[in-house]
Amino acid sequence: MAHVLEVPVPDDLLAILDVRANGAGVKREDYISNLLRRDLGGPRPLDEILAPFREQVRASGISDDELVRLFQAARK
Repeated sequence: MAHVLEVPVPDDLLAILDVRANGAGVKREDYISNLLRRDLGGPRPLDEILAPFREQVRASGISDDELVRLFQAARK
């Protein structure tokens, strides 16, 4: 069962919300529903958290060895 909530949202946040919903390819209400599920659903799995980073690394074409060297240099 779904309930409808009415929540005042400032114009600046509404604009950001619409940009993000459009970027995700979903309607505003679906984006908000997903935000609530994610926030209220407990801790996110590490794989889900790391997925955007892993995709960026894959898309960059960097090798595992290069990535290790980058992290080692950053730690120093």
